[in-house]
Amino acid sequence: MATKPCRVLVVDDDRDTAETLAYLLVGMGYEATFLTEPSLVAETVDRIKPHIVFLDIGMPGLSGWEIAATIRKKYPYDGLHLVAITALGDDQARIKSRQAGFDAHVHKPVAIELVESIIKQLVAR
Repeated sequence: MATKPCRVLVVDDDRDTAETLAYLLVGMGYEATFLTEPSLVAETVDRIKPHIVFLDIGMPGLSGWEIAATIRKKYPYDGLHLVAITALGDDQARIKSRQAGFDAHVHKPVAIELVESIIKQLVAR
């Protein structure tokens, strides 16, 4: 399978969740990296220059919303897409995700088919 030119960063404080999603993405031909430490997201984005970051909202220390707002200040919609993955599916959470700079907000558990669909939609823009 040819490697797709899309780099993906998966961030979730639950190692199994982050690692599994990254593993599935690699199996689909994407370049995928995962993190479990929210404080390392900004430096990792600088280093690997992902096209898409799948970011958990409810993490200790820094919320996904805080991380997204920080990333958006440095990378304001210039080819870097942010996707919130969260157990919070209510309208308030979706609004807060949009305000923080997320391109999409999906509710856990997320089917891998939905993840791939989101990647294709965002990268095609």
